[in-house]
Amino acid sequence: MIETQEPLIDKKQTAEKIKSLVKKYADDLKIITLEEYDTTLDNLTIEEYFDFVKSIPYRKDTTPVEVVSRPYYICKYKYLGMDCKKKAVLMASWCACNNIKYRFIGSSKRPDKKVHHIYVQAFLDSRWENIDATYDYYSLYEPKQETYSEVF
Repeated sequence: MIETQEPLIDKKQTAEKIKSLVKKYADDLKIITLEEYDTTLDNLTIEEYFDFVKSIPYRKDTTPVEVVSRPYYICKYKYLGMDCKKKAVLMASWCACNNIKYRFIGSSKRPDKKVHHIYVQAFLDSRWENIDATYDYYSLYEPKQETYSEVF
C-alpha cells in the first residue's frame, strides 16, 4: 500500500490525521466502483455503503505501527483487511461526499477507560447516529456499550 510514513504519537494526532485524509481525499469515492453496483461508492445508500465497509475483513495494524490511508488505497487493498481507523476514514468520506455532518468518536470498553477505538457518527434526522462498520457483526445505528467516549 502506498503511504506517507510519519509517527502517530497519540490519539489526538491520529484523529487529526484521519480528519485531514477525509477532508483532502473524500472525493476518491466518486471514482471507485464495485462490481456488484453500477455506480460509484459515493452514490450508494448509507445501508449499501455500510454493508460494503463492514464486509472488508478486520485486521489490526501491526504493533507498534499505526497506519491510516486515503480512501482510494483502502479500497484498492481492501483484501488485506482494515482496522477501525481506516474504516472510519471510509465512513466519514461517504458522509462528506453526501453532505452529511459527521464526527469521529474515540472510545473505550476497558475499565481504565483508555481510548482504543475510533468510529464515525453521522447527524441524521436531527440526532447523532453511530455508523461504525469496524466488524462484520456490527449493525447500522447500533448503540454502543462503552466505559468512555470523546468527540475528536
